Amino acid sequence: MRLTCVQGHIHAEGEGEVGFSLAAGRSRYPAIGSGTAALRRRRRRNTCSEGRKRMEKALDDITVLDLGQVIAMPYCTMLLADLGARVIKVESREHGQERMSLGIKRVRNGVEERVPVYQYRERNKQSITLNLKHPKGVELFKDLVRRADVVAENFSVGTMDRLGLGYETLQQVNPRLIYASVTAFGQNGPYAHWRGYDILAQAISGYMSITGFPDNPPTRSGQSISDYYAGMLCAFSIVSALHYRGRTGKGQRIDMALLDGLLTALDNLGERYTVGGEILTRKGNISFAGSSSGVYPTTDGHVAIAAGSSNLVWRRFCEIIGKPELADDPKFATTAARRTYQAETAAIIQGWTSPRSKADVVSTLADGGVPAAPVNNVAEMVVDPQIQAREMFVELEHPIYGSVKITGTPLKLSETPGRVEHLAPLPGEHNEEIFVGLLGHSSEDLARWQAQGVI
Repeated sequence: MRLTCVQGHIHAEGEGEVGFSLAAGRSRYPAIGSGTAALRRRRRRNTCSEGRKRMEKALDDITVLDLGQVIAMPYCTMLLADLGARVIKVESREHGQERMSLGIKRVRNGVEERVPVYQYRERNKQSITLNLKHPKGVELFKDLVRRADVVAENFSVGTMDRLGLGYETLQQVNPRLIYASVTAFGQNGPYAHWRGYDILAQAISGYMSITGFPDNPPTRSGQSISDYYAGMLCAFSIVSALHYRGRTGKGQRIDMALLDGLLTALDNLGERYTVGGEILTRKGNISFAGSSSGVYPTTDGHVAIAAGSSNLVWRRFCEIIGKPELADDPKFATTAARRTYQAETAAIIQGWTSPRSKADVVSTLADGGVPAAPVNNVAEMVVDPQIQAREMFVELEHPIYGSVKITGTPLKLSETPGRVEHLAPLPGEHNEEIFVGLLGHSSEDLARWQAQGVI
């Protein structure tokens, strides 16, 4: 396989066998940690020396032990890895196999295969397998903690303590350690020990009560929004804690909750109640500020328009649609008035958009200084010119799966930009590099531990 670097992204030509194949919808997975030597050699070539010389990485002196599962913590550590942190994913054999078994079905070269769904949240990471229920596994993890800057986990409250790896214990091992936890409801409070997921955070926070249409039940956001908020806030907290440690030498614990993060995203709806006693509920696609901001039909779909983001913008809109007199009409001249006459305002906007195409509406309004955008489906989003210009989807060559296009990095820093250098590792792909190369154990130790179920 020949790998090349084009415009800061890694590309490859050719492919070969690396321990297993995927065919006819069935997969033959390798033993954890097996068949990965060749893959590591290929990944080592997955670099661009010119790019490294040109751009530093903001976090390339930071090592993170990532125990994250599912979304929130893997997303948090993905952001750190995009900025250059050495993120070592620590997982059991069983969890590694489960991670590999969840795949997106596709047909390549006439053969059906499944590409693991974690390709983007686990990108840029290394992977080791380690049984933390085995005394030797706990010992090896503590050895890693001595060399790490951050431990990141999102187990249920109390799980790490039961494993003998709680914050107080690991703080004794490494006083400079940043220990980050993400849970549904936090480490304290009456719900702390509940098992929790995004939908529960959306329910308790009131988020579902304001999502959907007035005549329909409370509605969950289309994706696990609280996981992503918590992941971003946790990454921000980790970087903040590292900055504080740089000044004081002190590590600390981070306690992040899905529920807390989502509450901060409710805009001022909480204050509308605590200050004014107002309880807002579902308004569908109409803005709480008034119906001059909303989603409107076209001949080929829908558009989002913020025609009333200010009175000046509303005046521009009225001029564009050929009804400048509406800008001075007392029923529509101010935000408060447009909120009072929501139905009439919506009818004016919809009457103008309905006979036009999305492209016509968006170009006409945007060129005239009125915020507008097409409502894309996912296929339309991927090819949207703005998405492409921002490189928010990048295509990399995987030694096993061939060409895979995944979500790019939103971290656009002028001197230390985020980057996507390689796709998700196989479970245990870096066992030798970490246990032998970093910790100094032997290959014989590695083989013995694998036989004993330690790794």
